[in-house]
Amino acid sequence: MTQPVPGLDLSAVAWLDEHGAALYIGDISDARPPSFPMPMHQVALARLGLPLVDAAALDELADRCAALRRWSFMLVLAPPRITGTTGLAVNPLAVF
Repeated sequence: MTQPVPGLDLSAVAWLDEHGAALYIGDISDARPPSFPMPMHQVALARLGLPLVDAAALDELADRCAALRRWSFMLVLAPPRITGTTGLAVNPLAVF
């Protein structure tokens, strides 16, 4: 039996939308076992067009931000354009 995993609910998706989020990078997404609708995938991604990035390795970025004492940067994220796919790997770049 799979252990339940916490996730973001519709109020979190509403908060992201109200605050103009252009991208969600995080390890917490839809709860498991899934509910209907799946807030992050069926609402944020499919209905609002909010791209989701899972399992980003952010330790190096946090260290660089601390070293530079800068926490603002341009994020470059360019997934390949392959029709009919979901869940593509990307290589995000932070430009200071």
